[in-house]
Amino acid sequence: MLRLKDSYGDPPWLVTDLFIKTLAVAMAVAIVGLVVAFALTGPISTVDGVGTAVVTPIAAYLAHLWLSPDRAPEED
Repeated sequence: MLRLKDSYGDPPWLVTDLFIKTLAVAMAVAIVGLVVAFALTGPISTVDGVGTAVVTPIAAYLAHLWLSPDRAPEED
């Protein structure tokens, strides 16, 4: 049975499967965003690439926390 709470009743900090899925979506959105920015404005600076590389996993983690179940399934 899937248990989404620890022994103290708190939800986990990381649900690995969900985080990998949200990271894949966030990376795809970031790449599309960079391509669109390049198409509209021309060359992209190194700072933009590094900033995107830093922010994308953080945004994916926050999305993963938002999408993860906040409590374990109730047992009968």
